[in-house]
This record gives sequence, structure tokens and C-alpha cells, in this order.
Amino acid sequence: MKQFVLPKWYAGQARISLSGDDYLHLARVLRLREGTELPAVDVRGVRYTMTLAQISRSGCDVELAPAVSPRDISSFPSLTLLQCLPKGRKIDLIIRQATEAGVSRIALIESERSIARASEDENRMERLLKIAREAVQQSGIARLPLIDAPRPLASLGDTAGQWGTALVFHEQRVADGTLHDLLAGRPERVSILIGPEGGLAPSEIDLLTGAGFRAAHLGGAVLRVETAAIYAIAAVQTILRERDAWRAAQKR
Repeated sequence: MKQFVLPKWYAGQARISLSGDDYLHLARVLRLREGTELPAVDVRGVRYTMTLAQISRSGCDVELAPAVSPRDISSFPSLTLLQCLPKGRKIDLIIRQATEAGVSRIALIESERSIARASEDENRMERLLKIAREAVQQSGIARLPLIDAPRPLASLGDTAGQWGTALVFHEQRVADGTLHDLLAGRPERVSILIGPEGGLAPSEIDLLTGAGFRAAHLGGAVLRVETAAIYAIAAVQTILRERDAWRAAQKR
């Protein structure tokens, strides 16, 4: 474990008590001892140095001091993944990979061709939140993403303004322009939508583009839904992180 993710209720206290799964993981699984220091991060992405101050049979007290880390990504544009529900447990892998890649929010979407439905998995949200927390602890990324419960794709037409620079990735080229063109300027928020197995219906593409989403092309290959998600995230992040370097290289 590269870092410990503090509970959601943590509000900056210098000393807190941990119990339950958090205590068991630190004291029983990792077998940490009093005086051990390790990095910690809260749900806002603020980093701390955590010291195990006292360990008992049922809990432990930890002390926390703010830490400054060059790996913090708070200045990077906020990236949201709008993921249409895939079948089976594919969403577990998507959540883990998207969290490790540093997305700030994941919104689950029910689309026309989604095989999975929100009502089919009562424990889905609890499981996905646990997966995201584990991914933050293992990867050392600064941000624990928000995960929104499934919503109908049609509802995006009424909330388009909240998604910033909104892109819908499609296996076919349905509009001109490059991903560089779509990400021109310095957007503070970028959202990318990935369809389910079978892709998005033409009517859904029309609804999204009518609501301000811009179509981006994934290339010639037809990708699995779990591959398409991390492919799109990586492509967007690379352009946003390196665009200034590329512009400087083009001027030489």
C-alpha cells in the first residue's frame, strides 16, 4: 500500500481514531507498529503524513500532519468519465483503471444498448467505491473520484452545462476535427462519454451533440468497452499535459 485513504468524515483533525476495516488493515493485515509513518490522503486529494500513535485490540489512534507532494494533481483540469454500463463485472476494471489514471468523477449511464441495468446489482455502488479506494491506496494517486449512481443517458441533455468540455467517443467518425482541436484552449473541466457494448444508438448521438457534446473518433479498431475507456482517458490526458511542450517543439 503506497498510501492510506482517510475516511470520508475526516475534516482535518490532528488526531483521529480508526476502527473496523481500516484498523484491521493497518494493524492486522499490514502489521504496522506504533510509531510507523506512512502517507495518507483525504477524499479532497489533500496529502498528510500519518503516524500510528496508539494501537489497541479494537482500534488505533493516528496523528496527521499536512504534507506537500509534487504528485498532487489539483491544478490539472478536472476529468470526468461518463461510462455507459457494460455487462458483468467489466465496470469493476473500468473503475479501477480510471481511478489510477486520476479522473475526478465517474458517472454511470444507462443507455439504450446497455445490457446491465442499475436494478440488477444492489451492491454495485458499495463495491465500486471500495474498488476506487483500493486503487487510490495502491497507486498513490491524489484523488479519490466521486462515483455517481446510474442515470439515464437522456438526462444528460438537461445537464450538459455541468460537464465542461464534453466529448463523446465513437467508433466511427461522425464529425470532422481532431482531438487536439476539441481540446483547444485551457479547459478547466473535461468530460468523456464511452458507450456500452454495441455502441451508442444514432438517436443518442443526436441527443448528445444537440446538448453540446462534441464527437471524437477512437480510430479504426473496434475496442472493447473497458479498453475504450482507458484509451480515451489516456489520449485526453496526454494532450492536456503535453500540449505546451508540443507547441514549443512545432516552433523550432
